[in-house]
Amino acid sequence: MENALALNTLQSNAKKGGVLCTLNLQDEKDVDLLLSTQDNEDMEKINDHVGEILEVNGLYVREREVEDTNDDGEVINYFKHTTILFTTDGKMYVTGSNAFFMSLDLICTFKGYPTKESPIKIKIVQTDAEQKGHKYLKAVIVK
Repeated sequence: MENALALNTLQSNAKKGGVLCTLNLQDEKDVDLLLSTQDNEDMEKINDHVGEILEVNGLYVREREVEDTNDDGEVINYFKHTTILFTTDGKMYVTGSNAFFMSLDLICTFKGYPTKESPIKIKIVQTDAEQKGHKYLKAVIVK
């Protein structure tokens, strides 16, 4: 369960602005790829690819704490995630969906993190949250 330990470490560091990156940051091409995600207009939104299967070979997740005020004026803190997927066809996909992050988190716990040597195939799924009246994204493992 080495992967589960790595995941728990990420989540416990999240309170400090945790980041997870499965790219090889010793490889200049991977560093350039990661840097290209900053203000990249070619990065595609995961929301636009519901129903598609992506072969993911890299992952970047940033978790940050957000402060908000509820209707009673009480300050509440919660975490938001930015997830960037790198795929074997050279594309990049981004989402801020916490539900997507949680589903991908679960996949990585059991399958390990996606790398160039060990990509993971996922399907992008949109699910109704009936009680809340909206939809959310999630990742589902594909064999």
